[in-house]
Amino acid sequence: ILIGLVGSEMCIRDRCIVLCLGLGLLYSCSSGNKKQFLVPDINIEEADDIVFALDDSTVQNMEYLQLFQRNDSDILAFTNEYDNAIVFYDYKTRKYLGRTEFAKEGNNGIGTIFSFYYLNQDSIYLYNFTTYSLFLANARGEVVMKKDLHTIPNLSKDSLFFAPQLFPRTNSPLRKIGDELLIAGFFMNEQAGENSVNRPVMAHYDLSRNTLRFSDSYPSMYHKGNWGGDFTYRNPFYTLSPKNEIVLGFAADHNIRVHGKDEMEYHEYYAGVGGDFEITPIAKDIAMNTIAREIVNRHYTRTLSYQAIVYDKYRKVYYRLALLPDPDIDIKVGPIRKPIEIVVLNEHFELIGKSAIKRERYWINQCFVSPDGFHIQIEADNDDELRFKTFVLGDYEK
Repeated sequence: ILIGLVGSEMCIRDRCIVLCLGLGLLYSCSSGNKKQFLVPDINIEEADDIVFALDDSTVQNMEYLQLFQRNDSDILAFTNEYDNAIVFYDYKTRKYLGRTEFAKEGNNGIGTIFSFYYLNQDSIYLYNFTTYSLFLANARGEVVMKKDLHTIPNLSKDSLFFAPQLFPRTNSPLRKIGDELLIAGFFMNEQAGENSVNRPVMAHYDLSRNTLRFSDSYPSMYHKGNWGGDFTYRNPFYTLSPKNEIVLGFAADHNIRVHGKDEMEYHEYYAGVGGDFEITPIAKDIAMNTIAREIVNRHYTRTLSYQAIVYDKYRKVYYRLALLPDPDIDIKVGPIRKPIEIVVLNEHFELIGKSAIKRERYWINQCFVSPDGFHIQIEADNDDELRFKTFVLGDYEK
């Protein structure tokens, strides 16, 4: 189903109800013609934490993680800044398996390790966003390929097209489909003239042809106003469906978009928390290019935003993190952590419901799914451990 209700001027109650009941939610219209999705609350239970013991050379604060299968075992791999390594643990037994250290300089130098995609022991892709460099290495830390993926286009100064700053993260990961490597990015600045095609966030690098193409520009709400030009609202989040479709979300958009990697047309599905939340830019004037950090942070605490979207192949559902506004947050004290709700959709992108989770010291950039549930990293009190909260979807009406 191609959903076109959000932003529509149509407000015919019966038609709205018929459409939205098929999606597991109710769409209502208030007397002021203000549209509102009513999303049911569902049961998501918190299970035991997942904890890995760390040695003196490994720190809990990471840039990137990946859970993958090897020899019928689930392996948790993550970056370690201390020795510029990828560290490997057996997920089920929590046993430390080893690490691959990478040189920063020399013939096998990759600079600082930021992100990776582990395919097998002979194929580990790494991307360094500070040098625009893609590497192919092996489990011995030997570099067998290096490519420059500098995406700043050599266009005329009056061009309105801007390629993204490639910046893969755990929640917008490096992935390989066939001969193409998917690399997510974002546009850091605020420039006039943005439209549906000239600010892409997905890069498709063809490994066999050494070519780069782009897709998925920002949705319409980004085309007006100033969103601060940084990670808060400009960074996209994506996952892959079982059909290898790109499932993409933006921080300021209640909807997600879904399409095949070779398709330019996409379907949109409502994947929000409901209610009458309005997500507005920080400033209406796009010419106001630089905004003070205090203003950006205050807007963030008072405005709904969305974060990771992750597919759970064990339960055939998608989880999307929604970060709710809380104007009482003191932006001058510590990390800003907003209240979180988990929005759940089924494998057909039909909305099941949402559930609030307990406020904790989450590091929401590090999420993954295992047979045990949906995991979000939490800041551990003990520096010698890596800790994840675990959330398990309860029974729901299908």
